[in-house]
Amino acid sequence: MSVKTAAPRLHAARTGIALFAVASGAILATSPAAAQQATGSLIVVFDSSGSMWGNLPGGTGTKFELAHAALAQSLPRADSGVKTGLVTFGPGCTSINLATAPALRNGSDTVAPLQILNPKGKGPIVAAIEQTTSLLEDGQPAALLLVADGPDNCGRDLCALAQKIAGERPGLKIHTVGLGLDQAPPELACVSSLTKGRTFFATGALDVATAIKAATDTALLDLQLRQKPRIVKQPAPAQRPGLQIDPKGAPHLSVSAILGSGGEAVEKPVRWRVYRSSSPPEPDALPVLDVLEPRFAVPMAPGDYYIEASLGRAKFAQAVAIGEAGATSVQAVFEAGIVKFSAGADQQTASESGAATLMTVRLADDTSGAAPLIVSPYPEGELILPAGRYEIEAASGTLEVKRVVDVAAGGRQDVKLGLNAGELVLSARAPIAGVQAKDLEFTVSVDDPDRPGGRRRVARSAAHAPVFDLPAATYYVEVRTGLASTSDRIALGAGRRIEKSLILEAARLDVETNAPPGEDSRPQPIVYKLYQLDPLRALARSSQRSPSFIVAPGRYRIVAEIGARNVTAAEEIQIMAGEAKRVSLGVLAGDVRLNVSDQNGTALGGLFWEVTDAAGNVVWRTQQRSPRGLLAPGRYSVRCETRKGLVEGTFEVAADDAKTVEFRVQ
Repeated sequence: MSVKTAAPRLHAARTGIALFAVASGAILATSPAAAQQATGSLIVVFDSSGSMWGNLPGGTGTKFELAHAALAQSLPRADSGVKTGLVTFGPGCTSINLATAPALRNGSDTVAPLQILNPKGKGPIVAAIEQTTSLLEDGQPAALLLVADGPDNCGRDLCALAQKIAGERPGLKIHTVGLGLDQAPPELACVSSLTKGRTFFATGALDVATAIKAATDTALLDLQLRQKPRIVKQPAPAQRPGLQIDPKGAPHLSVSAILGSGGEAVEKPVRWRVYRSSSPPEPDALPVLDVLEPRFAVPMAPGDYYIEASLGRAKFAQAVAIGEAGATSVQAVFEAGIVKFSAGADQQTASESGAATLMTVRLADDTSGAAPLIVSPYPEGELILPAGRYEIEAASGTLEVKRVVDVAAGGRQDVKLGLNAGELVLSARAPIAGVQAKDLEFTVSVDDPDRPGGRRRVARSAAHAPVFDLPAATYYVEVRTGLASTSDRIALGAGRRIEKSLILEAARLDVETNAPPGEDSRPQPIVYKLYQLDPLRALARSSQRSPSFIVAPGRYRIVAEIGARNVTAAEEIQIMAGEAKRVSLGVLAGDVRLNVSDQNGTALGGLFWEVTDAAGNVVWRTQQRSPRGLLAPGRYSVRCETRKGLVEGTFEVAADDAKTVEFRVQ
């Protein structure tokens, strides 16, 4: 920041005191506002190719389910200052999906779309990283976290892309988590090494959480290192010839101003009036000093004074006593903000209206009918207003646009009022069990025959009551929460404001099961699948223990698949609008452990087990020595390979069984 000073102007009627500018030796080039901004972005690039359905040794969860759970725990919270996002790649070599745009939110919300992921096809890693880098803000720190179980299998050169990123974005590190890998294939190893990132491996199910936590912590360590403030030296401005004042000598007054507490210094001219009084002066009193400068210093006789300062419509006043020697400093805190406004209209709109643009500023909550605070013929400008709520209006002929703005002390904001546009304000009523539903998402679309479905989305918001500035046109608006949505069609005219409240019929389905615990009392892995009936279609899946689904009213079927065997539980549900229904799925299964021993009863341990049901379907394959798991009631056949030969046999399972089945080598 540089300070340009000029010889202060003196307007006092009864004094000829000379002024001089205060020289500062150094200032900090950072501000409190900068410290509140995001410290960077961390975007997860997630493999959704078909191989992610595979399991890892030591567990029964799929690769993508284990990685989803680990990311939900490891990614930072909304208050960390780090934006997080999610990009998935696959199925197919051209399928890249921005599942969650980078924003300040909890990590579990960022990866929530993985709950309904259906991996299949090939994995285009190169295309995914190319498109992900386009989401990054120029000049802002960022890192990518690639979660994959193998290299790009779409014929692209990952090393060439990494080399290009290293040259064009030298600060962008790509960290890799390899699922089911003990070392990175050559086609995958270079992506982290060339970008100065790190690679972490998860060879088994229990390693996934550790690897993802380590990779996330490594990325966050770089992003959250705050830079030290730069010290910028300023040359002292020239003083008036012959004026030399010792700061420790003769008494003098030094004044400066800031917009708000802890905010930036005011660089615009401030009207300062100094009165020889210890209290507010009479209306006709004359000041001893009247100055228009951002800051100044002046010799003053000892005594009591009263200072008034004005900046735009912001005011400041304070009594001050000047001592017998040295400086008396006063800093005016205006508790005001800056509003930069503009009222734009295209040439066609301006010629049709045939009138000039008039800007008007009023107090938003004033119902007294008082005159406006400001009326200006200029279509753009900058206002300094005391902290508060204001209505700003732009009018040109029959067109008018109004905005309500909240001005914060020390803040800055741009307000654009497009006279060739309209204002669309949306809200929604979506009660569930008497409580308004949260996590509403509003989207606005227009007709576009060149897009899939014939529509193009032009705006989206998760605000409680979003406001959209849009060109005059006919729009399709939709509000969605979970799996429930409703829509409407709205014609918006130029300079018009339309408020639309949508009624969203939604319900909540809470699901749980009574599945018995697995080995060592650990919970059995569960996958819930939700289907809509009439017509039948799959809607969602979740691996949470007790998930909640927001749905539209109707008939549904919920299926729970427990463990990696053939144990399922299902129920059909009818749910009404506004209802919150809890469903507890009863599980019919037996807990079975399989053992094999020799003729003397000595335990051998199986090298490979295969269990088939009565219909000949293989329901269980494992290399555990003495496996344990849940099975649905029924009759089963077993083949077990041991170091002493092959063992075959049958056994039966009843509901609520808890038993060990012994097989013996003959």
